[in-house]
Amino acid sequence: MAKRTALFIVTLQCLFLCACALSWAGEVIVVKSLDIQPYNEALAGFKAFCNCEVDELTLSEDGRNDITRRVLDKNPDAVLAIGLDAFERLKSIHDLPVLYAMVPGPQYIPAGRANISGVSMYVSPDRNMAAIQDLFPHVERIGIVYDPRNSEQFVREAGQAAQARGVQLVARKVARPADVPSAVEGLKGRIDLLWMIPDATVINAEAVKYMLLFSFQNRIPLFTFSKKYVEMGAVAALHVFPYDMGAHAGELYRRLMQDRNAGPLRVDSRKSVMVVNGKIARKLGIKMREELVNRLEDVSR
Repeated sequence: MAKRTALFIVTLQCLFLCACALSWAGEVIVVKSLDIQPYNEALAGFKAFCNCEVDELTLSEDGRNDITRRVLDKNPDAVLAIGLDAFERLKSIHDLPVLYAMVPGPQYIPAGRANISGVSMYVSPDRNMAAIQDLFPHVERIGIVYDPRNSEQFVREAGQAAQARGVQLVARKVARPADVPSAVEGLKGRIDLLWMIPDATVINAEAVKYMLLFSFQNRIPLFTFSKKYVEMGAVAALHVFPYDMGAHAGELYRRLMQDRNAGPLRVDSRKSVMVVNGKIARKLGIKMREELVNRLEDVSR
C-alpha cells in the first residue's frame, strides 16, 4: 500500500512538472511604442499564443530611461517590440532574440541580424492594387508619396503592379515629414486616388491630417492600410489584424524556443480585410463598387 501511494505521488509530481513545462516557456519582455488599442490587441494575441510569461513596458511612459538597459537587466528569454518606435530602440540588442510586430515592413530590419524575427504589417503592392481596382473600378491614376529610404522597393513593385493592371502610378518622393504637404499638393489634378502607405516618414500626425484634408477638398478618395485612418476620414483601407500579428509573433517565439537555431523567422501579415467609410464616400460623391461595399465592414454604420 505504501509503495502504491509513493508511486501515485511520484506520478502526480511528474504530471505537475510536465504541465508546468507546457504552460510556461520562458519570460518575454514586451515593449510597446504607445499604449493604444492596436498595440494592446497585438499584445493580447501574443500572450494567447506565446506559452510564456510576459512583462510589459510602454516606451511612451519610460521617459528618458534607457529601455535597452532595462530589458537586458531583467535577463529575459526574448524581447518583443510592438510598433516601429519600440523596435528602433530595441534592435541594437544582439544577445537575445528580438521579435517585432506592428512594424510597417521588412525594409526596417537591419541586414545580417540572425537574432531578429517577427511579423510586419506588409501587404504586397499587388494585393493592394487588386483591392483598389475592385473597389474603385474607374480609377486610372493613383498618387503615392514616399521616402525612398523606407519604401523604394515597395513603390517599385507598386509601379509594376499598376502597369500590369493598366493603371498609372504617380509617385512623389519626400525626405522628411515637412515635405509631405507640398508633395501631396503637387498631385492635385494629376490623380484619381491617393494611396497612403505605411512609410514612417509619411505617417505622422500632421502629414495624415493634410492627406485627409486634401482628399476632402479635392473629392479624391484616400486609400490606406489601417482601419483607424478610415475612422478618421479615409474612404477605404486594406486593414491588417493586430491581434493576429501578435498571435503569429507568439507562434514564432515558440518555434525559437524549441530550436534556438531556427531564426531569423520573418513573415508578413497573413490576414487582411477591406474596410470602408460609406459616409465619407457619399459626402465626397465618390463611387465605389456597390455589390462589394455591401459585403464590407463600414465604419460609419
